[in-house]
Amino acid sequence: MTRTEMEQKLAKQCDCTQKKAGELIKAFCELVGDELKAGNTVSIMGFGKFTASKVKGREGKNPQNPKETLVIPDTIRVYFSSGQQLKDKVNERLIKKASKPAKASSKKDVKGKKKKK
Repeated sequence: MTRTEMEQKLAKQCDCTQKKAGELIKAFCELVGDELKAGNTVSIMGFGKFTASKVKGREGKNPQNPKETLVIPDTIRVYFSSGQQLKDKVNERLIKKASKPAKASSKKDVKGKKKKK
């Protein structure tokens, strides 16, 4: 799903304009980014949790010239762990597929005669 598609669906679901939906998405992303930058965790009950963690720098190899070493600087990585309601929502599709009985394969063609192998 692209941002535009998300704006359209959100606008329809919230009964607002697509422009307003876009502003809401932008505000949400900025808010999460600002909180993570400040070192805070963002938790949305049922949806998930955003966290940021510092990853220590290290030495690495240049893939184009393996003899050359590179210094990879410290960085901050963003992690997302999904909440139980989101996991359940995503897994509904798998549960529905598993509960459907498999279609019996018939070796007869449309006229009722057996197919030749």
